[in-house]
Amino acid sequence: MTLFQKFDESITDELIVSLKDLGERNLGDTRGAIDAIFYTLLAGLIRRANSDMSTSMLVNQIKKIHTKDLKEFNIKEGFSSTKKLAEFVDVGERNMSQIFPSFRSQLLNLVTSHSGTSKQETTKYSSFINALMISFLAEKLEEGTSKEDLMNYLKEHRDPLFERAPEAFVEKMIPALGMHDLRNMKLHYAKKKEELERQGNNRSEEVSESSNEVEEPATFEYEYEEESNVFSKKTLLITGVVVLVGLLGYLLYDAREELFGADTQNESSVIEMEEDSIAVQDSLLQAMDVVTEGDAGWLALKELINGGQLNSDNEVKFQSLSFAEGEVELENNNNPIIDSLVSQFKSNPRFQIQVKGGDSKGNSQTGIKRAFYLKKLIQDKGIDAIKIDAISDPEKLDYLKLRLVSK
Repeated sequence: MTLFQKFDESITDELIVSLKDLGERNLGDTRGAIDAIFYTLLAGLIRRANSDMSTSMLVNQIKKIHTKDLKEFNIKEGFSSTKKLAEFVDVGERNMSQIFPSFRSQLLNLVTSHSGTSKQETTKYSSFINALMISFLAEKLEEGTSKEDLMNYLKEHRDPLFERAPEAFVEKMIPALGMHDLRNMKLHYAKKKEELERQGNNRSEEVSESSNEVEEPATFEYEYEEESNVFSKKTLLITGVVVLVGLLGYLLYDAREELFGADTQNESSVIEMEEDSIAVQDSLLQAMDVVTEGDAGWLALKELINGGQLNSDNEVKFQSLSFAEGEVELENNNNPIIDSLVSQFKSNPRFQIQVKGGDSKGNSQTGIKRAFYLKKLIQDKGIDAIKIDAISDPEKLDYLKLRLVSK
C-alpha cells in the first residue's frame, strides 16, 4: 500500500472536524492545507531516500520516536478522544525538526499563504501529518522492511507525487522549499537483500563450474608427461637466468658510488624542492584559515556548531558571500568560506545547512538562484546534495544567509 493510499484512508471528514476542534481560529481551506503539507513532507522524504546515510539516520529516528512516543496510538482505529488526538499532534510538533530539519518555518509560511489558514492552524496540521508519516513508516519497518527496501519504497512515490499534486502547488511550493530539482533528480535504487543473495549464489555457481572445468584435464597427465618434463626444464633455466641478472644488478647498484660517483647534489635538490612545495602549501592553507577565521559569518556559524541545542534562530548572515546587483553568481567563487564549509561537511557526517538567497530588489527567483549557485559550488567539491537545502529569502539582501540544520 502506498503512502497516498494510507493518507487517503486516514484523512476522513470526521478527522478534519476533530482537528479543527483542537484550535480556536478555523480559517481558510483546511483540506487544502493538509494536502499541501503531506505533498511537501513526502517530497522531503523522497529526497532523503536518495542518500544511504540520510536514510540510515531517518530509520533510526523513526524507530526511536515510535518506540518512545507513538507505540500506544493505533491510527487504523482512529482517535477515540480529543485528548488522544491532541497528544498525537503534540508528538508530531516535538519531533518535526528531527524528520524534516529545514522545513518548519518556511513550510508554515507557504501553507498559510497557499491555503489561507492561520499560522496556529497550519502548525497543528503540519504536526499531525508529521506524526502520521512517522507512524506509516514505523509500520513498514515493523513488518520487516529493510533500509534498502524503504529507500526504494519512498522513491517509487516521486512520479505519482507530481501526477497527483496540483500544478500550482508544484510550481510554487516545492521550488520555494529548495526541491525544484526533485522532478529531474536521478534516483539511485538500492539493491534488495534477495537480489544480493541471488547474485552471490550465481557467483558461487560460476566459481564451482570453473573449478570443475580446471579439474577435468587430469585424465591427460600421462599423455603429456614428456612435454611437461621439457616445460619444467625450461622453467628452471629461465628462473636461473633471472636470478643471475638480478644478482648482477644488485652488485652494480651497491658499487655505484665507487664506479660512477654519488649524485648527492641532485638528490638534495629534489628534497629541497619537495620541502619548498610543502612550505608553500602550508602557507596557502594558513592564509586561507586566517581569512576564514576573520569572517564574522564564519565565526558566528562556528559558535552555533560548538554551542548547545539548535533552535529556529540559528541563522547567520554571510556578507562575504555577496552578489553584484541582479547577478546570480558570487562575486568571488574562490571564497575560502566555501572550502571551510566543504571541510566541515567532510569532517562531520551530521552537518547539514540551509542556504537562503535574497535580492535587494525583492526578486524571489534571483534569490533562489543565488542559493542554488552556492549549493552547486559545494556539490562540485564532492558533497551530497541532500545535506544542503537552498531556498529563497524574503529579506532584501545581496548576500547569502546560512541556517544550521544539524551538527
